[in-house]
Amino acid sequence: MDYSLKDLRNAASLIQKSVFGKKSEYQLKFNHEADGRWYVDFPNWPFDHHNLMMVAGADELCAILSDDGMEAHVSVIPASQKEKHEGYAELCRTDHSLTGGAHYEVRGIDGFNRKIWLCPVTLFVLGRYPAYIYIKKTV
Repeated sequence: MDYSLKDLRNAASLIQKSVFGKKSEYQLKFNHEADGRWYVDFPNWPFDHHNLMMVAGADELCAILSDDGMEAHVSVIPASQKEKHEGYAELCRTDHSLTGGAHYEVRGIDGFNRKIWLCPVTLFVLGRYPAYIYIKKTV
């Protein structure tokens, strides 16, 4: 993985936008690709595509949130404290490290009773590893 200075500048710009341009809600799309794996749809991602892969339970969650097995559209609300969001499942952070990602316990999705791991790409999307993440399947 050799990255150019241009790649690193692009990445810094993406992080800056996510940290300083925080939203209260995000609309994310996940794709089930030809290799049989799920990936977050992140246009203009400056690094290797495999960094966007959903693994360690996040892939199984994408499959559950998908209507057709090919795409999952998800509304995401990051929160620093526990909140009530009608119709949303709750992900509660159990541990995290800056470069090691974060583990979340998933609550409120029938038939899905396990922790998932979210990789450091989360920092590019949400700007942090929120204490709570609320998710809901959208069309």
